[in-house]
Amino acid sequence: MSHQKNCSHQWTQHAPFIPNWVRGTPSPKVCPQPIPPVSPNPTFPSNAILQMCTPLQFEKSGPNSVVVTVSIPAESVITLPTKALEIKLIKKNLKITQSHFLNCVPSEPGIPHDTPKLFLEGFVRKDIQYSEAVHQTSTTVSGVMKDFLVDIPISCVIDLGKHLIFPPIYYDQQKEYGFANSITLPSGCLSNNLPEFNLLSRQFYNQSPACQLLFSQINEMDHALDRLPLQGGPLEECTFTTLQEKMIILIQLRLTFPTQINYPDDPCSCHPKKDKCSDLNLLFNKISTILAKLNRIIKGPHVALLLLQNKHFL
Repeated sequence: MSHQKNCSHQWTQHAPFIPNWVRGTPSPKVCPQPIPPVSPNPTFPSNAILQMCTPLQFEKSGPNSVVVTVSIPAESVITLPTKALEIKLIKKNLKITQSHFLNCVPSEPGIPHDTPKLFLEGFVRKDIQYSEAVHQTSTTVSGVMKDFLVDIPISCVIDLGKHLIFPPIYYDQQKEYGFANSITLPSGCLSNNLPEFNLLSRQFYNQSPACQLLFSQINEMDHALDRLPLQGGPLEECTFTTLQEKMIILIQLRLTFPTQINYPDDPCSCHPKKDKCSDLNLLFNKISTILAKLNRIIKGPHVALLLLQNKHFL
């Protein structure tokens, strides 16, 4: 043992040096992070029913676009941050944030048929400028101008009717297939049932139409709900903080689809492969030629000669 202690190649690791000030410093306390509460039930919107709006005007403006004019009623209650003496000016701007087109699903005979719908969402940006009384007498009132900005959300569903045929919907497909393979079972029987699952999936990406806002008009009416007399001010002067407004919003939109849209009663749109329009135009041209020839026969001096010249039309 004494010989092993004197070996030059033997190395012993010493304990690391720790200063006294480190030993005297207490370890920091780590506070546990609060766990956010988990709601047992999901949050549902307060109103899941949207109002249906019938277009005032609906017309085709191009081979793949339509112009829709709709009137949307809206109502809201606004609370001002301070007491207002009088509304001086209200600036308004309409913003469309979302437009979703839902095409009707083709149905079989005897099954009710729905119409395409357009879901609209947006808001009216209102900049309310009002006066606030700061000093009043029995005959005068002095005040300051205040400014308040608020966004009024709007939403509706536009019924596009059944006067136009919009581009069809392409549905995803899944098909399962297998292979004819035989295996030998322990009993000596043959079976074609193998533990396999083969699937072919196809997915079509339908394109939504582009929505463009062409025109907007806002007709509103505001009422103060909590009018109180102005203390120490002139007679009939009142202050308020709560406004109830009613708006009629007139909107004109242009919907542009990626492919052409047609009319249901258009013979060219029902069977485009038969080219019915070309056949009708050719028939009308032949009838016009025959009528012109007959007019010349009736008015011309040489009736017999014209009859011989035009006998192949009769």
